Amino acid sequence: MKPVPDDVIAAYVENHTDPLSPLLEELIRETRLRTGRLHWSVGRAEGKLLQMLVGISGARRVVEIGTFTGFSALLMAEALPEDGRLVTCESEPSFAAIAQRFFDRSPHGRKIRLELGPALESLARMPDGAMDFVFIDADKTAYADYYEQALRILKAGGLVLADNVFWRGKIFKTPVTNKNAQAISAFNDMVAADRRVEKVMLAVRDGCYLIRKK
Repeated sequence: MKPVPDDVIAAYVENHTDPLSPLLEELIRETRLRTGRLHWSVGRAEGKLLQMLVGISGARRVVEIGTFTGFSALLMAEALPEDGRLVTCESEPSFAAIAQRFFDRSPHGRKIRLELGPALESLARMPDGAMDFVFIDADKTAYADYYEQALRILKAGGLVLADNVFWRGKIFKTPVTNKNAQAISAFNDMVAADRRVEKVMLAVRDGCYLIRKK
């Protein structure tokens, strides 16, 4: 039997995953038009996975490292309780501006605070053990630093989801030569050896690492 093409699998997954709200569908269109980088967004299946993880974990305080245009933040905010809060960090003003416009239009946008600037500076201001869930999806060369900050600010039992841990398949090359792939490969090995956490790697989209702080 021939391997099933990735695009066929992706389409099947999308067709068997809950639909998005009209606002999020509009955000997808605007992201494609304004940035030309829709592939940077997590997509419906991974976004709905994020949303479900936030919901079933009972998270009330969420941190997102890498807003882009706000798609994943809005999905997670939908799963938060009325008094839940999400801090999302973005360093690119043009992306942040798109995200904020859509946050302002969403009934869940009031749960979101967007911090513009280097994420590590925002994370450094957060107290130890105060957060329930952290989503990492930003500068790949800084993943190890984001991870250490995530463990510091998470409560015991809190979750991390790290995106792009396959880095477009480049981590599977021998040798790994791409700079981002090298950083991701080192991050993956670091997490695998870290006894402070439980972890499972998921072959969702470009690979996700689901991590639970002990």
